[in-house]
Amino acid sequence: MAVAKMSVMTLVGLISDKSAILDEMQKCGAAQIRSAKEYALTKRSDSERIGDLTTLKERTEKCIEIVSSAVDEIPQKERKESFIKDGFSVSRREFFSMSEKGEEMNALFERIEKLNDERNDAKIAAAKKASEIKTYEPYAEVEERFSFFADTAYCIVRFGLLGADKQSKAESFAAEKGFVFQTLARYNSEIVVAVVGLKSRKDEIEDVLAEMGFKRCPFAFDYTAGNAIERLKGEYDRLIDEANEIRDELAALAKSAREMKIYADYLAFCIEKEQAEVQFGETDAAFVMEAYVPTEKTSSVENKIRDATQAVFVEFEEVPETEFAPTLNKNGKIVSNFEAVTNMYSAPAYGALDPNAVMSFFFSLFMGIIMADVGYGLLMIVGGFLFAKKQREGSSIARMAKVFAYGGFFAVIAGAVFDSWLGYPLLRRTLGAGYNAFYEAHLNQITAMTSIAGIDIPAILMWCLAFGTFHLGVGLLMKAYQDFSRKKILEGVFGGIVWAIVMFSLIVWIFGVATNNSSLSTGGMYVTAGAAILGILTAGIAEKGLGKVTKVFSSAYGIINYVSDILSYCRLYGLMLSGAQIASIFTNTLAIEMLFPQGVIGIIFGVIIIIVGNVFNLAINLLGAYIHDARLQYVEFYGKFYEGEGELFTPFGSRLDHSYFEG
Repeated sequence: MAVAKMSVMTLVGLISDKSAILDEMQKCGAAQIRSAKEYALTKRSDSERIGDLTTLKERTEKCIEIVSSAVDEIPQKERKESFIKDGFSVSRREFFSMSEKGEEMNALFERIEKLNDERNDAKIAAAKKASEIKTYEPYAEVEERFSFFADTAYCIVRFGLLGADKQSKAESFAAEKGFVFQTLARYNSEIVVAVVGLKSRKDEIEDVLAEMGFKRCPFAFDYTAGNAIERLKGEYDRLIDEANEIRDELAALAKSAREMKIYADYLAFCIEKEQAEVQFGETDAAFVMEAYVPTEKTSSVENKIRDATQAVFVEFEEVPETEFAPTLNKNGKIVSNFEAVTNMYSAPAYGALDPNAVMSFFFSLFMGIIMADVGYGLLMIVGGFLFAKKQREGSSIARMAKVFAYGGFFAVIAGAVFDSWLGYPLLRRTLGAGYNAFYEAHLNQITAMTSIAGIDIPAILMWCLAFGTFHLGVGLLMKAYQDFSRKKILEGVFGGIVWAIVMFSLIVWIFGVATNNSSLSTGGMYVTAGAAILGILTAGIAEKGLGKVTKVFSSAYGIINYVSDILSYCRLYGLMLSGAQIASIFTNTLAIEMLFPQGVIGIIFGVIIIIVGNVFNLAINLLGAYIHDARLQYVEFYGKFYEGEGELFTPFGSRLDHSYFEG
């Protein structure tokens, strides 16, 4: 539960050793390069090599995309090669071996690009053939050759397409004017027609046809439309087969996809290395570099650098908590997953308190209270861990999936307490009247009541408010802890511990009132009131001048904020209640009570209702649980002590698009 101490490393080395030093720094994964101070040295401008490397990386990614698309186009059952997904592990030895594979990869890319060009040419040619086929299709049913419809010595012949709605008008005109109008075929909303008339009436005939939107056939070949279509389809099929053969050849290169992706990541590192060098100060022979390094890693980083060269000067200076440094959280395997929740809000500032260890417990607890169903909890556990396993190790998506899985354990506990098993009251149906009476009196979210000052309030709502009040108290203790670590003893005592006592004693006071325990209620009331008065009167103890007075009034007014914060935890009860009722409606009301008694068909549909309804309810509840749970952490809890706006520590060379390093 801490933010790692950071040191600034200043390194002076030879230009000739620079690349090797940077490679070793990448291998140690514990240094974030920053812009070096001015040492009356020059700084490199952006090198042309960055542009060349960027172009090469783009080419690599394009080739990866070409092969991936080729694999995707092949039906699943026919695939001979699978395309490796992002998120695979790679050793640093294999990663750096990519520096020797430039020629090999270039040859591979040339082959992919050539095959892709050939395939595109075949597809374009096939598209042209398909377009030609469409121009012949309207005349496919006409048995005569196109040349048959040529003018004679005394007559004009017009062959083409006319809108079907103009057929009657054209036939009437032909009968009236004395020329031949013949319908030969129909194509969609048009008809294929032949018009024959004397040449002396050519202009009259063509004017009428133009008025009716006649489209003259563009072909006069000595073959039929059927002949042309058959020939073109043969050419089209040949081109498609050719394109598919090339596609299969591209798909076979999926065996090289892993290597291509590692190479793309290596190029990204080379670009990052070139960009880092722009931040160095340089002379003709030497360079100066500065980097942030976790203080506990300084020795290992220095040793790595000296593996590259002994001709180097390295010095470390710890960064004071009052100055800027990137944030590196130090958490265990489980808690580190909850960093994804905090980072969506804001990473903790350097020198501030890391809240994730404490927040992770409350986040999981509140999610469990909201979901409060054994079945939902088990689905969250299994689904969360399985989904995380399929994601890239350490990615935000994988960590968030595990967050939901951990919340599932609390949902199972809460579900057992409130007797909800996909909405089915299993314990109440099996344990008999004694348990049912206890449940109705103490655990039923609606009927179980407690009396406060003569007012009946749902007991579970009061428990949710108690959890929330305790949550706020812990937040105030964390404020005290942070103040103590900074030697701000008075602020920690009177701004943190005293108000935490107010929260905890308030729980005791209300519990005493609810249970008619006069000792608890009286003692809790006096401690709450006394601590609140002490907190108000000492609010300005660390202020100067008039601030000592104004702070007292603002602190008194701030009690309203505490009340508002506590009431915010009503959402735990509301979301739990709504989810439980919807689950009960799907499982009990619709399925068990209405459909199951109808026989086999009713049971089948009832089971479908249970599955579909509860999956829908689970999805909606998970969304609401995350949003409202996160709000309680961000606003109510973090609002008491949290200092964000931190910049996450990003080790040099750690940003890989496709893979991640082993170990």
